[in-house]
Amino acid sequence: MTTYSNEAVLEALRRAQYRQVPWARRPGVFEYLRALGLMETVRQRTVAPAPGFHAPVDIAVLTERGRAEFARLERDERSLQWHAHRMNDYTAITPEANPVAALEARS
Repeated sequence: MTTYSNEAVLEALRRAQYRQVPWARRPGVFEYLRALGLMETVRQRTVAPAPGFHAPVDIAVLTERGRAEFARLERDERSLQWHAHRMNDYTAITPEANPVAALEARS
């Protein structure tokens, strides 16, 4: 499986957050993020100025987990350590790997 850097994952999440990527033109990192449950697709109707049929487009959007991960990576981006961590391989934070999140999920 291909690995991606923290910076590449953050940029992909940012692009999906603002609905800028039709699924048909997605970068490879999007499949990776969808497999992790951070991204999914939704059908969006197209609005065009010209008359006639305009096929709907599948757009990449973030899941709840994806939005939480986006927020976490944005916080990391503002930290002093980001320069050192941005090119590291991305590792998804799971509730099992983060005891604080596991405790919050139980309450």
